[in-house]
Amino acid sequence: MFASFFLLISVHCLFGQESPGRLSPTESYKAALAPFTETRSQANDLTVADRFALGIGIAQASRDCLTLSSDISDLASDAKELFALGQLCIFGRQFEPARAALAEYLALPHPPKREQALLLLIRAFLGLKEPYNAEAQVRSLLRDYPYDAPIHEAIDQVMDDMEGASAYLNDMALELCATQSAATLPLLSNGKALEGENGSTSAATLFADAVRCAVLPHSQSKASSLDNLAAIVQQPSWVGRADLAPMQAALERQRMVGKSAPLTYLHGYLLGTNGLVPRGIPLRRGTVLLVAFTLWSPSTPEITRDLVRSVPQQTIYAITSWRANTGRDDFRSNEVLEGLRSWQRSMPKKVPILIVPDSVLSDFHSDTFPAGILIRDGTVLSNAVLSSEGAERLLVGALAGNARAR
Repeated sequence: MFASFFLLISVHCLFGQESPGRLSPTESYKAALAPFTETRSQANDLTVADRFALGIGIAQASRDCLTLSSDISDLASDAKELFALGQLCIFGRQFEPARAALAEYLALPHPPKREQALLLLIRAFLGLKEPYNAEAQVRSLLRDYPYDAPIHEAIDQVMDDMEGASAYLNDMALELCATQSAATLPLLSNGKALEGENGSTSAATLFADAVRCAVLPHSQSKASSLDNLAAIVQQPSWVGRADLAPMQAALERQRMVGKSAPLTYLHGYLLGTNGLVPRGIPLRRGTVLLVAFTLWSPSTPEITRDLVRSVPQQTIYAITSWRANTGRDDFRSNEVLEGLRSWQRSMPKKVPILIVPDSVLSDFHSDTFPAGILIRDGTVLSNAVLSSEGAERLLVGALAGNARAR
């Protein structure tokens, strides 16, 4: 289903967005690996063989979790096995037994892997659709441990479940945003990423998270927050760094919201049954929802299906370019075309695939995929990476909210 690996390793400079300043070999290597790293972080980055193997493992873990957790009295004082049971149940997607095992583990006098257990407990509560309880575990981590990459990632996961879900949960997400910003903005201001013994989080990720927090519904002083972030990317310390280009793109995507779309008309080629068909889409009248994607954004089919279920009456176009999929010149590639035809069979029939000039993706600052671009009567209402269910909810909310305003 997925395009050949060469599509990943051949990407050197993406989407026509040249990195400001000449990159060192270290930074150039980091930039070249970015598409592959991004793909590996998406949930659906699995081959058919991977999915079968994972399915077998999950099924076995699920069965063993239910069997072993039916009576954990023998494990009551065995920290190692209680922790392993929590891991097993998380893997088997049995979140209530996982919660119970991890709670037992954390109740021990001195659990040796307490931080890791709290991180697993957050995943258990999110699996149980209890983000408010997951947030309580985040607070425990923040109280007892230094801010590090796993804690930052855990906060992201909780906010993904909260944002756009309700006013109450959105306000809780804003509180987590304030915590993130207090820890990460000083690092970004000093030209640093989040690094430590437990892993690292890139400056580009920290910055994208800060942009998300600046524009989360009900956040205050969005314009000034974005101005503060703009001041960070203008610092000389970022010149020649691989993180600069994605940081600039994340900022510009949000600055575009509420302003006129950079194009009045979208020209491209529709992937039809019998070949490529020229198609033009007016952007100055009506509502247009674009999902920018590449063959190396494996979550795209599932996300387009989610959007079709959420807004069945809205026409959605999935847009991509030749260059975004190869990293080479923006010319037709038969291998990419074959990959797109395979994807077309996995995406909703109501979502046509449109191959556009790579300059279109650059105009919308699309460098991370999939991304949702919502335009009504020529005004951009949303332009954000669709990295979570929360991001999807915010996109659908922007569509519904603007419709009500009309």
